[in-house]
Amino acid sequence: MELSEAFRDQSKNLNIALQSALEKLKNNPSDPAALAEYQSALSQYTLYRNAQSSVVKAYKDVGAGIIANYR
Repeated sequence: MELSEAFRDQSKNLNIALQSALEKLKNNPSDPAALAEYQSALSQYTLYRNAQSSVVKAYKDVGAGIIANYR
């Protein structure tokens, strides 16, 4: 459970940062600093979600391997 909670909490924080950067960009779409901040936040959020997905897939594969060994 601790790993799941850590992923949830961090993804929530990254999503808040992403939404904040998006609001800044909406208020001033021609500001290059706002665009860079949004791109950075989006990249961090995407990388984190990909890591989370990879961990879930690894657990699934380990579980499937264990079950296959009992057959």
